[in-house]
Amino acid sequence: MLRILLLSDIHFIHCEDDENEYRSLETAFIEAMDDIRDGGGVNQILICGDVANKGKAEEYEKAEAFIKKVLERLDCDEKQTQLYVVPGNHDIDRDVYKSSRLLFRPALLDSAKGDDFIYKAKHKEHNALRILYSPLEAFHKFANMHSSADAVAVSILEGVTNFNNKGFRKEVKLGTLDNYVIILHCLNSTLACDEDDVNDPNAMAPKEHKLFLTKYAYNADTPITAVNISMMHHPLAWFENNKAMQEEFDHKFKVQIYGHVHTQSIQQDKEEKSAIRLQCGSLHPGKSGNPELYPPIYNILEFNVTRGVLRLNVICYSWDGERFMKNDRFCFTKKIILPEKNKRSTQQRREVSQTKSKEMNAKEMYEIRYRFFNSQHIKEIILAINPKVYDERKPEYANAISFFRSISAKADEMARLQEQLNTYLD
Repeated sequence: MLRILLLSDIHFIHCEDDENEYRSLETAFIEAMDDIRDGGGVNQILICGDVANKGKAEEYEKAEAFIKKVLERLDCDEKQTQLYVVPGNHDIDRDVYKSSRLLFRPALLDSAKGDDFIYKAKHKEHNALRILYSPLEAFHKFANMHSSADAVAVSILEGVTNFNNKGFRKEVKLGTLDNYVIILHCLNSTLACDEDDVNDPNAMAPKEHKLFLTKYAYNADTPITAVNISMMHHPLAWFENNKAMQEEFDHKFKVQIYGHVHTQSIQQDKEEKSAIRLQCGSLHPGKSGNPELYPPIYNILEFNVTRGVLRLNVICYSWDGERFMKNDRFCFTKKIILPEKNKRSTQQRREVSQTKSKEMNAKEMYEIRYRFFNSQHIKEIILAINPKVYDERKPEYANAISFFRSISAKADEMARLQEQLNTYLD
């Protein structure tokens, strides 16, 4: 079984503790982690967008401090429990390239031109892609620390000018259940998010969004040996060409996780043959709306596979003003039949086995990555291991990305990095 803690729409605001209107709620949430720990803990933590409120660096500092408290309460470290995150509309710093991005918006939202615009930006007009990604810089530094930033975002942070073979999606292997590899696909649904998106006259409904997601982000390889899960902030109904997108999503991603709307629901056909679409609630939904429909929520997701059937249990906990209690109204159990294992080749089985062995090292890699990018001694560490790779003309963070990529496939140098990190432990 895989157990996952799912959060969405936290909207961290940089403020003093006494000014935080969610202080009591956050304290109760941290305390609730005791029950999660005693109930078996979790393998991963997922955040389905809107980590911050205005996409500012100081908001992610607050988010990181909160996450550390969660991990401590769960009695685990980053090596044991990994966190993966996708951006939401509140993770965009809308003060960055505001006018330029508004000029790009019509091209992105033209169903016949949007993907062509992205293709040209990636391969020919690199500055256009940088402008689209720049408002997410603070988010992507946070996400990269947790191995969640896509390859294009990491390249931009690094200062690379060539985006060939860089993807718009982050894939992570969550584990293996009954020889099926469980793969999470983290998608960025915010490239056309601006202050005017909710006022677009062509939006599907008043105050709803008209958004864009390039097909290059969800054109994932989905072998029958894997269970593919998508996670992105915005529901597909608010996208241009959403019907065609939904058909492809349902084919590729048997479980889909969305946030943004601050209330919780789940969709699947009565025969339990179609994809499972989970619309998760918000931890900080704000004061607007009906509190019975929009309570502060977090979820525990339980994935299990038995005899070719994937079962998903969604266990919901909501805030009653004093504590988080199980809320049966928003709890769900769904299942879906997977391809039969006996139809897979010996080679496919071998690949699954190899993936399982790699996963054991993946958690160690996650821990080292997290500690390195969270370190206050990045430059000293790089100079101690390989001073030749440090470029004084580049920002320290860009040097960190280049250095980590250069050693990530070298076990001996990763061991040296771990030793250096240990020298700076308090």
